[in-house]
Amino acid sequence: MVERKIKIGEITKIEGHANLTVEIEDEKIKRVIFGVHEGSRYFEAFMKGRNYRYLHELAGRICGICTVAHEIASVKAVEDALQVDVPEDAEKIRKLMLYSSHIQSHILHLYFLALPDYRNVGSVMELASSDLALVKRAFQMKESTNYMTSLLGGRAVQPCTLAVGGLSREIERDTIKKYEKKMKEIYPFLVETAELFLSLDYPSVERESEYLALHNGSSIPLYSGKIKSKSAEFEPSEYGEHIKEYVVDYSTAKRSLLDGKDYMVGALARLNINPYLRDEAKEIAEKYGMRFPSNRVALINAAQSLENVHYALEAMEIAGELKGYSGKRGKIKKESGEGFGVIEAPRGLLIHHYRIRRGKSEYVNIITPTAMNTENIERTLKRGLEEFSGEDDEKIKKEAEKIIRAYDPCISCSVHVIHATLDNT
Repeated sequence: MVERKIKIGEITKIEGHANLTVEIEDEKIKRVIFGVHEGSRYFEAFMKGRNYRYLHELAGRICGICTVAHEIASVKAVEDALQVDVPEDAEKIRKLMLYSSHIQSHILHLYFLALPDYRNVGSVMELASSDLALVKRAFQMKESTNYMTSLLGGRAVQPCTLAVGGLSREIERDTIKKYEKKMKEIYPFLVETAELFLSLDYPSVERESEYLALHNGSSIPLYSGKIKSKSAEFEPSEYGEHIKEYVVDYSTAKRSLLDGKDYMVGALARLNINPYLRDEAKEIAEKYGMRFPSNRVALINAAQSLENVHYALEAMEIAGELKGYSGKRGKIKKESGEGFGVIEAPRGLLIHHYRIRRGKSEYVNIITPTAMNTENIERTLKRGLEEFSGEDDEKIKKEAEKIIRAYDPCISCSVHVIHATLDNT
């Protein structure tokens, strides 16, 4: 018999709507139910039958936070299907867009969603009351990274310059120099952010997990690579042999297992799989005794802050060398084919898989980072809340939300399923 049932009807400080139920029996965690109750999204259905030229524009509407990631994954899937060779300069521009949008997303999560937990305040508004300068710097970094994305993408949200084969317009050297200048301006603040988030007193919850991320053996790739876990490495086209999606009856989000196991994607997974932090970021990690790989879940926050430093350096290096983009696009060699666009979104691995026939999509499958993480979140909660099972309800709720928020879930991206009952009468 369940002695206690603790419910959080609406988990705060995450993107989207989710709930949590914790069942405790004899002061032991019996069951944890992490439910997503946001309205189902039908992108995989209404993207079918669409001309390949517009698929990335539709994909960018899946979420207002992860727009750049979805558009780039989508256009890469089309290019893979139709055998399009993208000019190197265009790919470098796309990488710069990924870097600035990643940093923007991490800043949003770290300062506005996660940090209030560690300053014992309820929101960033309360945080501003006690440390206005800190919050102003966070806004400055977010504004700057949005500006950088808009320089190259035409808009900070749902960029309009991506096109199959490259980009839809020329990007001049002066524009790239503006991007580089702005990244250099905020770089000291990104270092300060890493110092801050590596100095926090994080929950000690550890759980050995499988981790999954892009891998190329020399960097921490966002744009391309093989898919690697602790125990396997495979091509993007082979994802279906390893990742199996399924649904549960209390959630509108799909879940997935990797070779039968739950797994984690995201900043911590990237650093666990890819030990290639640039020296400046590595020195900060060593200063605070931070080592990867790590199974300490709350260190996702620390990993994101280190990524900010790493990717800013990567971006400044590319921008410093890039002369511009002429507007030339790669030729489309086929009108039918199957393609895979796999990149790293801020919250982890993102997969777009299309089949195109005579220029129109006939199959669309999208697996998002939060959908991949959901099962891992639930199992980590069960493990992590064990030490608090004898505490009062409010303490358990607080610790549970800390664990959930560490994953930086993007619920809007995760909901791609509907439960229907057929009436046979």
